[in-house]
Amino acid sequence: MRSRLLAAIVAGALTVPLLGSAVAAPAPAAASDRATEALAAAQALFAEKSPVAARRHAETTGRDASMVLNELRKSMGDLSPADQKQARALLARPTAPGGDGIVDYTAAEATPVCGATICVHYVPPGSGDSHAPPNVDTNDNDIPDEVDRALATAENVNSRYVSAGYRSPDRDGSIGGNSNKVDVYLADVGAIGYYGYCTTDQPAKGDGTSNYWAYCVIDDDFRAAQFPTNTPRENQQVTLAHEYFHAVQYAYDADEANWFLEATATWAEDELFDSVNDNWNYLPYGQMGEPRIPLNTFDGLVHYGNWIFFRYLTEKYRAETGGIPNLVLEMVQRGSNRTGEPDANAMQAIARELKQRGTTLSKVYGQFATANRIPKKSYDEGRNYRAATPTKTWTLSASKRSTGTWNTKVRHLSNWPLRYKPGQGTGAGNWKIRLRVDMQPKVTVPSARVLVFKKNGKVATSTIRLNRRTKGTKVLPFSSRSVKYVELVLVNASPSSNEGSTRFSASIFRR
Repeated sequence: MRSRLLAAIVAGALTVPLLGSAVAAPAPAAASDRATEALAAAQALFAEKSPVAARRHAETTGRDASMVLNELRKSMGDLSPADQKQARALLARPTAPGGDGIVDYTAAEATPVCGATICVHYVPPGSGDSHAPPNVDTNDNDIPDEVDRALATAENVNSRYVSAGYRSPDRDGSIGGNSNKVDVYLADVGAIGYYGYCTTDQPAKGDGTSNYWAYCVIDDDFRAAQFPTNTPRENQQVTLAHEYFHAVQYAYDADEANWFLEATATWAEDELFDSVNDNWNYLPYGQMGEPRIPLNTFDGLVHYGNWIFFRYLTEKYRAETGGIPNLVLEMVQRGSNRTGEPDANAMQAIARELKQRGTTLSKVYGQFATANRIPKKSYDEGRNYRAATPTKTWTLSASKRSTGTWNTKVRHLSNWPLRYKPGQGTGAGNWKIRLRVDMQPKVTVPSARVLVFKKNGKVATSTIRLNRRTKGTKVLPFSSRSVKYVELVLVNASPSSNEGSTRFSASIFRR
């Protein structure tokens, strides 16, 4: 799962291009190089021994244990035999012999406490193992309270997902030392900067399918000294909602795009535990705060912030089962790689489900870009969301009536908000603003969306109509008496194309 946020990450994990600059895609690495990089990333996961240094490193780099381990699993076949042995050790669960895993129970045998679906494993307090939960047993059942709480929460999470129509995670037989249940391990991962993670130790299947069993590791107590935001109970809840969703995803297709796996798992936190709102912390790093970074980016903290895209979709298409919207489930099902199932990739699954609802991904993405300029009016909890600062702001006045012509490239599934403010001498009611755009080629599915923010609090939205050459013009009110500002949002709604560049300008006049 994602590490804790630090206020220090003000610059974000990615940089975005300035007006007029181009972005070059990195050359693809060879399979063996990617495998070696995946092994090195997994080895470095918990290398820091100082809790403070570990947390700072985890948070500023956006390292993600679940996806780092998933990448290691996917690339193991391209490693040397010696490196494969190291990789298997890193993917091993805390109870595995040898003591070479990410987390190891070393001082005592693990004790399982099982419910209907899940076994929670822990080392007894007093054993000397640093991963033992606190020795508190208020109900005198000889089980630490943190273990009782973890089991109850995990069973509730499983029940909620199953009631909504999701598969329960695949089982590993008796590998966890139990009667074929889903295994959750408690460990002091908070000391090294993490809430928890979920992975698999199932050997490569070799049959072309990619559904796998999974086990999860979560922090043993979520104490405030390590997790100062939210209560220990709330942090346990959202961690299990998120990590257990990965275990569910693995039962469909563990090879799905990492950005989709993480964005939907972060979305799921909000569906199961809506009052905790830990995922609000990640909005500045996804398209709500960084709209110029493509939606399907997996880097830094971007993918966590893009849970808001799935929130937008499930507020727009609200049909639900068991209290959870159906749309994400149907996307996951479309991506399932079990024998005989569809195996669409993430973007195909999203596009096909939207087509089932009579629309297109490109159209909805443009609507999403507009919605993110006015979150208070667009989302149920939008009063708590902050729209991104515009890429550039101009003030136009009676003495400065034009911005000149600008040029930029809008990358796939991203958008650029621009702002125009009426300045001195524009108080008369007949001032207008003329917006001109010469958009990127049609292959990028371009659109230019406009919002007029009025001083009475109302917002009028519209679209600039583009001709066959993707050019368009629109005239709008621009009196400082009634208009606070006008925003132009340049959109590239293609899932993949970054071709061409967009030219745009604005000028004002009195009619």
